[in-house]
Amino acid sequence: MLHATSTALHSSISPRFTAPFFILQYADDTLIFSTIRENALQVLQLVLCLFQLASGLRINAQKSFFVPLSLTPAQADAIIHLFGFNTSALPIEYLGLPLTLGKPDRSCFMPLLQKIESRLQGWKNCFLSRAGRVTLASSVLTALPSYFMSVFLLPRWLIDAIDKARKRFIWGTNHEGKQRVHLVAWDKLCLPREVGGLGLRNIMLQNQAFLLRWLWFLYNNHTSLWFKTTSKIYSPIRGNVPPLVWNKNGSFFWKDIRSLRYLFQISTRSDIASGLNTSFWYDNWAGKPLVPILKRTTRPPREKINYKQGIASLDSLLPRPWELTTQLLLQNHQATLHSEENDRLIWRWTASGNFSVSSFYITFSKAGKLSNGLSFLWSFKIPPSLKCFLFLLSNNKLLTQQQLLKRNLLSLPPHCVMCNQSLLEDSLHLFFSCPFTTLVWLRLRNRFNLPPLVESFSVRESLSATLQQRSTDKFFQTRLSTFFWATWRERNNRIFRGSSRNVELMCNWIQSESSLYLKHC
Repeated sequence: MLHATSTALHSSISPRFTAPFFILQYADDTLIFSTIRENALQVLQLVLCLFQLASGLRINAQKSFFVPLSLTPAQADAIIHLFGFNTSALPIEYLGLPLTLGKPDRSCFMPLLQKIESRLQGWKNCFLSRAGRVTLASSVLTALPSYFMSVFLLPRWLIDAIDKARKRFIWGTNHEGKQRVHLVAWDKLCLPREVGGLGLRNIMLQNQAFLLRWLWFLYNNHTSLWFKTTSKIYSPIRGNVPPLVWNKNGSFFWKDIRSLRYLFQISTRSDIASGLNTSFWYDNWAGKPLVPILKRTTRPPREKINYKQGIASLDSLLPRPWELTTQLLLQNHQATLHSEENDRLIWRWTASGNFSVSSFYITFSKAGKLSNGLSFLWSFKIPPSLKCFLFLLSNNKLLTQQQLLKRNLLSLPPHCVMCNQSLLEDSLHLFFSCPFTTLVWLRLRNRFNLPPLVESFSVRESLSATLQQRSTDKFFQTRLSTFFWATWRERNNRIFRGSSRNVELMCNWIQSESSLYLKHC
């Protein structure tokens, strides 16, 4: 009905939108944009009345409101009298997100932080292990901002606030309410497990992955409202040039999307067909975009030319002599043009060539990182709490006397409570060279035919060398993990509770616990 009445009015919302009305509908939410010129509001009110009569539905004026933009108080009062709606002001919430004219300010994101804090308050009094807290932080706290991240490039202060909440929850507080020691750097916790991290999500990288989807849609979904609207506003010749060379000035959302263009360039590759839909300068058709290479030798070009035009004018476009990198790219790229086919954009991080958020995140979270060789710890048949313990052990982050001294928290003289030697206790001594510990493992070796402990120059190397003796033996992995855990528990019981067990009791406990792990994990 609104579209039908639009032809009778000679007014428009803006020079870009020639119709007097523009409507967005999702489920039971309806958002109507209208001009006030040429009796447009009277026509809109008549359409709404006819809709109610024809459908039998009624518009709830108490739940509806209008937002005046650049209107005088007299005009706003006339609208209130005409529709009976309440008035409101931007920002308003639409589909769970703040709708604003400009970049959202701090107040727009506060409901998200409050939601995260409310979850933390509900979990505060729960008796959770560190593994349980890691699971909740990874699955819930990281997922809460996902909806916002799919639309907004989150400001740095908000990312820091979310990370601070996750850190505070994972490491916990003591009985006095003070924050416990953060044993491992946050950047390392956010690395994938395959490269030595804990697998927590990097909020900034995940945010970029979500927003790159909008650029992908511009290249591959020309029938969508998103492409039609954006190309009409930002493309100088109605979308016939690649989106990366559209106008750089625009709304905050468009600027945020364009700020990720370099990530998009290295994540995509153009499969040339006609050469008409690929930018010669900015799209990645030769393995690398040409503009970043040319920045080292000359000013980047401003021409918005496609691949076909560029290949035909190489001598006049590229400075002579050609830089070696440019020359190699052009020599290795040979494309046969087919005028009847469109160029295709290929996503480099998936086998199918189609975009996915997870492929970008996985690729860039591992970029430049090498595996620490102990990622298989997470596949052991042991409880999650023991896996977190082994993670701390492999990174030499357990709070032994050495680590306490490093943090200026050691108040007692150096002493090993397991063997009563006057030396500075560290993880390498406690788990691999302490006489009491080695005696316990010797009993376990004789009982279960296990290989010896291998002591090296670091805890990680010692742990890796010991496990590599039987890298696929689940029985050995579980016994060894339980042995390390029992040693740490015994050490803490002797320090904080004044209780101790002999070698035989230790071995019996390790045997019974590891049997339960093998059966139920």
